[in-house]
Amino acid sequence: MSSLPPALHNAAAAFDSLPGVGPRAALRYASWLVTQPKEVILRFAKGLASLAENITTCSVCHQWADQAICRICRDPNRDVQSICVVATSPDVRVIEETGVFKGCYHVLGGTIDPLEGRTPETLTIASLLERIRDSASPIKEIILALDADVPGDTTTLYLRKQLQQTNVRITRLARGLPTGASLEYADAHTVADALNNRKDS
Repeated sequence: MSSLPPALHNAAAAFDSLPGVGPRAALRYASWLVTQPKEVILRFAKGLASLAENITTCSVCHQWADQAICRICRDPNRDVQSICVVATSPDVRVIEETGVFKGCYHVLGGTIDPLEGRTPETLTIASLLERIRDSASPIKEIILALDADVPGDTTTLYLRKQLQQTNVRITRLARGLPTGASLEYADAHTVADALNNRKDS
């Protein structure tokens, strides 16, 4: 039986559930919090609770948002005829920081990886196809901005097959992104070069 007070044990268990955090690190985090003033702990807890209460996904593009339709999809100055397809919401932030892309986005919710349980049906691919088909303004370009690794390439190939019956131009990021690299951790200059040098998929 653990000698830890239940509250400390529960906090450590919560940290332990985070990706990349083991039991020892989780206990360190929980122990550090205990040493902080009560207002610091409450502010931390309030920030986490706010995620559950205020963050949703955009009904159009599926990126994280605090309203039913995200800021980008509501922006009348965005080019709705150009859609950049990314795997996750953090990828949107990376591309936005380049200041290069002025279109809209579609977040798949991951890439195809059967070993991890991610199949086309678990992603928002059907929503993307419906969005292209039902768009009031004809979609002219789909940019496949997926990681340059096996799951990213698998997803790109699958999407190309699904989109080949449309008249939409399909491009992908130029290989300014090294193979095996994650888009989320690429610097803005690299992503900007990849966007500017994109080619037909």
